[in-house]
Amino acid sequence: MTGRTDPAVAGVPDWIVEEMPPGYQTRLLEIKRLSADLKAMDGIGCVLWETGEALRDAVGTLFAALKCEVDPAPGDRGAIAVGLGASRRLLLVVSGAGSPIQKTNEELARSFQAMQFAGANDRVVLVVNNHPATPPADRPEPILPDALGVLQRMGVDVLTTVTLFRLWRLSLEDQQKVRKALDCLHAQDGGQFLLPAR
Repeated sequence: MTGRTDPAVAGVPDWIVEEMPPGYQTRLLEIKRLSADLKAMDGIGCVLWETGEALRDAVGTLFAALKCEVDPAPGDRGAIAVGLGASRRLLLVVSGAGSPIQKTNEELARSFQAMQFAGANDRVVLVVNNHPATPPADRPEPILPDALGVLQRMGVDVLTTVTLFRLWRLSLEDQQKVRKALDCLHAQDGGQFLLPAR
């Protein structure tokens, strides 16, 4: 597609829209709307391939798309607080690691730190994106057993970005099922979170 779909960007005068035949402006607006939709979906889809700050931002964007309140969490470096209503929150610690989490990873220390700031109605969730360059179906386990055991004892849930992305896909069909899944995530007392069977 050429740059002529947006007169202001392509160097075409703004007044050309008024001179064009009927339907031109409608098509132009539809292209802009579709481009904005694609950009928004790309912003959510990048939870599958990003790491670091870009992944943290994408996770926040995805939870906002799930119609959750999203705020920075107090006290933790880069944690995200997700409100689920009735004073319940998920405190998300987004991993910067691109490989399976080990017992020695700083993510465990960050999860413990988030636990110290968690209230009675909060659930700490470690969000991991292991092997982001690998298609989701081919990825190995996101966390090694000894690290998972530590997180289970602390009561920290583990949520993969693949599962998070599937929640977003489900929200396009059934928002109620997504809300129930988020309730299950909040209720789970540590360990890897898997989507309930449909």
